[in-house]
Amino acid sequence: MTTVSSTSSTTTTTTAASTGYAALSSSDSGTGIDYATLIEAKVQARLVKSDRIDAKITANEAKISAYTDLQDLLQTVNSSIDGLRNRSTSTGASSNLFGQRTAYIGDDDVFSATVDDDTDVGTYSVVVQQLATKHKIGADSVTSKTDALGQSGSFTLQAADGTAVTISMESDDSLTDLRDAINAQKTTSGVTASIVQVSDSSYQLILTANNTGEGISLTDGGDGVLGSLGLTDSDGTTIKNELVAVQDAIVEIDGVTITRSSNTIDDAIEGVTLNLYTASPDTAVSMEVSTDLSSIKSAISDFVDAYNAYRDFVVQQQATTSDGTKSDDATLFADSLLRQITSSVSSALNTTITTDDGTVLSMASLGITFDSSNNLELDEDTLNTMLTDNLDGVKQLLGLNMTASSSQLSLLRYNSNQSSLSFTLDIVRGDDGTLSSASVDGDDSLFTVSGNRIVGATGTAYEGIVLVYSGSSGSVDVDFSQGLADKLYSAISSAADDYDSDLTSAIDDLETTDTELESRSSDIKTKAEAYRTTLTAYYARLEAAAETAALLLQQLTYTDSSDSSS
Repeated sequence: MTTVSSTSSTTTTTTAASTGYAALSSSDSGTGIDYATLIEAKVQARLVKSDRIDAKITANEAKISAYTDLQDLLQTVNSSIDGLRNRSTSTGASSNLFGQRTAYIGDDDVFSATVDDDTDVGTYSVVVQQLATKHKIGADSVTSKTDALGQSGSFTLQAADGTAVTISMESDDSLTDLRDAINAQKTTSGVTASIVQVSDSSYQLILTANNTGEGISLTDGGDGVLGSLGLTDSDGTTIKNELVAVQDAIVEIDGVTITRSSNTIDDAIEGVTLNLYTASPDTAVSMEVSTDLSSIKSAISDFVDAYNAYRDFVVQQQATTSDGTKSDDATLFADSLLRQITSSVSSALNTTITTDDGTVLSMASLGITFDSSNNLELDEDTLNTMLTDNLDGVKQLLGLNMTASSSQLSLLRYNSNQSSLSFTLDIVRGDDGTLSSASVDGDDSLFTVSGNRIVGATGTAYEGIVLVYSGSSGSVDVDFSQGLADKLYSAISSAADDYDSDLTSAIDDLETTDTELESRSSDIKTKAEAYRTTLTAYYARLEAAAETAALLLQQLTYTDSSDSSS
């Protein structure tokens, strides 16, 4: 009888175990079992929850992207209307277009003008009688700018508002050396030197005052250098070659003649800077200082474009397919936050105001109406007429307006949530001259006073209001109204500001949720892969054991067969 040694048995078992892993991915393993498919099915069963989580993350990411796009579009709308809110920087706006001024000039070849914000409007007659000039003098010509001049000595020079500087010369200095020595101190002296080539063999030193209206003065050091150079006569004091005489600008404004050393005049009309170009003593040029209507019109046009871009996005989010189901692009379909924002924007756009003469103004008064798709369209003719004929009405319709029965009460800050507010402020100023109290209907807890400031108390309807009062004790009637642009800006800010708004909170919440979901999904995947490893090892051992058993059965069968044959 043939026997199987222990060594042979051990070797066979080891071989079976090593081939077990390979057999797992084969459909013809020793046992006929497709372990790879079995393992994958068991692992995928555990990954189903992870797949659902990943799908939720993908949906959240799409929503975050849509919310971000919506936020950008709304912020663009707010950027377009910020300057239309009739607010100063202290009350929350980056600019106030109703306070911006421009100068309309009959002949802008004679002069131009820049105007500060909030400058009083008015019309002026301007006559530029004479321009200010820079004093310019020349030396005698020489045949070379690089040859030695043969002059030794010194002199001083300065313009009227400069400081005298001393220029020293050596006999081997050239015209170029002299120019460079003067220019090395031009900031101090106020005089700049240059060299003009008059002809092929003629060069002339030119001295020019840095500023208009300032004469150049020269003093010889005693060596006669100025006379030898031809800058002065032989006496060393009288300028020999005056090329341009110094003179001041002379301008007549509404019949009043003024003289200035510069062609830029910023102190004749308060808030207006005149830039003189040409003297025209026989021509009176009309200048109208007025509100910059073109900037207001441009902002309104930009608003219409920005709103329509936002509106197109909203329509896209409400789109459905032919069978009535939501479109693939409608990420925010039936989204409650989008509905809330759309409602707030629509409410602000429907704002109307009534002027003192009883006229009701609305968005349509500006030539802005809805088309058949509920986009805005602008009639420029209507807008132009409104801006020209009723600018105060435009300001009242669009912006924040405060009226007070005392001109000594002014608005410093308005961050209130109140769209309209009317009250009578009873103000008491103490014997020491400082404000002691400000009350409404006898309640002095609604406002606090600090110096000349009257501040709305926290938690009241007046919170966010800061007034400045310079008058004596008394009662002042105050009225606030919030126009269309200001109301729309507030609604959009609440919805779309970068740091504190509904959309920012929603985006932050989704991002936090995604971080948590990603962690859960990753944990499930890690455990599933660990499970795969465990299953693979387990089935590999089963396959190896099955192969060992099969080999042993073959050996036993071979042994039995051998015994029978013997």
